[in-house]
Amino acid sequence: MLWDLVRTSEAVVLFPLVVLVPGYVLGWLLNILLFRQRMLLTRFAIAVPLSIGICPIISYTLWRIAVPALWVFYAACALVFAFVLVREGRQTFSRAVVHGSVKRGLPYLFILGAWAIIATLALIDLQIGHRLYFPTVTYDYALRTSFTSAITRTGVPPHNPYFFAGQFFNLKYHYLWFVLCSVVQQMAGTGVSPRQAMLAGTVWCGIGLILIVALYMRFFQSKQAADIDRRALIGIGLLAVTGLDIFPVLIGERLMRLFLPSIEWWNIDTVMAWVHAVTWLPHHVAGLIACLIGFLVLWDRTRLPSTRRGRIPAAAAAGLMFASAAGLSVYVTLVFAVFLTIWTGIVLLRRQRDTAGLILLSAVAGVMFSMPWFLDLFAKTPGSTQAVGAAPSTFPFQFAVRRLSMLDAILGVPDSGWRADTANLLLLPVNYLMEMGFFLIAGVIQCKRMWRDRGNLTDEHLCGFTMAATGIVICTFFRSSVISNNDLGWRGILVAQFVLLLWGADLLADGLLSPQHARVGHAADRSREWNLSSRRRRFIAAILMFGVAGSVYEVAKVRFFPLVSDTTSTALLRWISPDRNLGARTFALRQLYDELKRQTPANAVFQSNPDAVPQDNFHGMYADRQLAAGTSSCGVVFGGDPGVCRSRIGEIEALFQDPKAIDPAGIDKACRQLSIDVLVVKDTDEVWKDRQSWVWHRTPMLANDYARAFDCGSGRGRMSLPEQKAAAAGAITNSGEMRRGMSRLYEQ
Repeated sequence: MLWDLVRTSEAVVLFPLVVLVPGYVLGWLLNILLFRQRMLLTRFAIAVPLSIGICPIISYTLWRIAVPALWVFYAACALVFAFVLVREGRQTFSRAVVHGSVKRGLPYLFILGAWAIIATLALIDLQIGHRLYFPTVTYDYALRTSFTSAITRTGVPPHNPYFFAGQFFNLKYHYLWFVLCSVVQQMAGTGVSPRQAMLAGTVWCGIGLILIVALYMRFFQSKQAADIDRRALIGIGLLAVTGLDIFPVLIGERLMRLFLPSIEWWNIDTVMAWVHAVTWLPHHVAGLIACLIGFLVLWDRTRLPSTRRGRIPAAAAAGLMFASAAGLSVYVTLVFAVFLTIWTGIVLLRRQRDTAGLILLSAVAGVMFSMPWFLDLFAKTPGSTQAVGAAPSTFPFQFAVRRLSMLDAILGVPDSGWRADTANLLLLPVNYLMEMGFFLIAGVIQCKRMWRDRGNLTDEHLCGFTMAATGIVICTFFRSSVISNNDLGWRGILVAQFVLLLWGADLLADGLLSPQHARVGHAADRSREWNLSSRRRRFIAAILMFGVAGSVYEVAKVRFFPLVSDTTSTALLRWISPDRNLGARTFALRQLYDELKRQTPANAVFQSNPDAVPQDNFHGMYADRQLAAGTSSCGVVFGGDPGVCRSRIGEIEALFQDPKAIDPAGIDKACRQLSIDVLVVKDTDEVWKDRQSWVWHRTPMLANDYARAFDCGSGRGRMSLPEQKAAAAGAITNSGEMRRGMSRLYEQ
């Protein structure tokens, strides 16, 4: 645990070179949001979202061209950053300016520091003696850690780390966030693993979300700088609020003994808590940040004096951010693109042609900048890449009303069809009240206010409503059908959630919960509009508190659910552990994989039991090596030929599941045929349980009470001692060298 803490902290410290410095340079060069006139802490607040907006697509493009170009870019940004700080040092770092900045920024620094500490401690492995417990986010992180590792080993476009059949298949995924994690990992050298770099990326994604809330309260909301610190802090505080998820979760635990690893899993079509979205799916939140900062750049530019010289660079910068967003989260960006299309039509109707032209120019730039990534993503590969369990559809989206699965089950509503859609349509108010809680109430109050003032709607009000309505309509009545999960409905609604958070913050700042006699000025005027009794105010306050309790419970589940599962009588989840030996098994597997990384080359192909749902978490988190087949479907949804998978997977599964399928002497031949260098067998595999199987008649490279690792095939899975020392010293660091090494290894 201490080692995780130290190395993750090291990556957190290095991440500003990627998610702060480039944005600072861009902001200063283009004077985005009047960057040069801002105090230092405000500049940093602008720089982080800007960096998250531009660096993914720039890093991808430069890496695609040549690895040295990538490092030249970041070195140049660091030099310009240092030059600007030195050049403006006397003005920026004067005693009065520093004192004022620290005094005003202290609450923000405290919040950012608290988030960094909480997130780091929640996401690293928890060690208790010789037992080790990963967080529940491993369900997703094992997959994305493998992607980050593949990017480090193979460059961009990376190879699918879950399928190798003597040839590689390019990864089909929105992986640009993991490109940044890989960059930071390589900056740190051999000390920081892909997993630790990913954890640090999650910390900085949360920081970016906090800062984009503050920026929108300052530059998007009509009140601008008025009472900005109070309003921004309220908005940031609302990131700790979710819906009423805690009620169905606690009811399920008390009445049905149904213990879930996340508060969001009670409903199949979830609206994610902000803390859940950041900790489980940082790349989707990063996509939201990129969309929002790109739009904010355009929004601010249209409110400055119209000059072609300033508008074209702003549109180009926004285009970079929209291009990054597409590679960070396809679903969030799709919803945002629909919003931008509708908003462009609205501003044209309002005769704001310059604004429409700026948006269209940024869209063209975004398409141009993202084209290489899309060409890689949709490049033809042999066979179909439809996932096992995907809906049978020729189109990636289909009509379906958002589900409320718990009530559907109680009422006997079918899974699909017109009866299901009709029932779920009627249940939508209950669905959104449970999922959104305070934010639904804030949205209703704000819409009433806007309807009352419909003759004098400002651009900010109309734009916010359009953004929220677009997200809610799309994610309520359409679902993605690429895989069985409704990623469009789960991720795309973040766009609407952000607007509801801004509205909620403004309502609270206006005194929504303040007693009537305590309201003065503007708040007193608003109180007459709301006409809220003390009972209603207490009801809203209670919903807020339950929302905070839900977020706290989510963090507790992320950190402690595997430990509770291992030490109590709660029902076991197969993907966590089939028995109560999770802690000891995780400790043993991490030790084994750490040693395997020291003894095998980076291009070695591993194979563990592919019968894993959703994947082999231990390999994904700790191995940092290619798999021949990661799942029973070989992970072809991320790139590959299903036909090739079907021709091989039976032989691979037999190695782990059928003790009599293969003779010990035939292991090397099987490994050569299947292009496998190292076999890792765990105590949960069938062949382990039979003492007559090949596992107990072959000398392992490494072994402990829970796993045995074997080199096989050509014997190229083991490095010599000098090679091990060279690898430990970081001799193999260039991803191009690694890729060439893989080609040589599998040359026929």
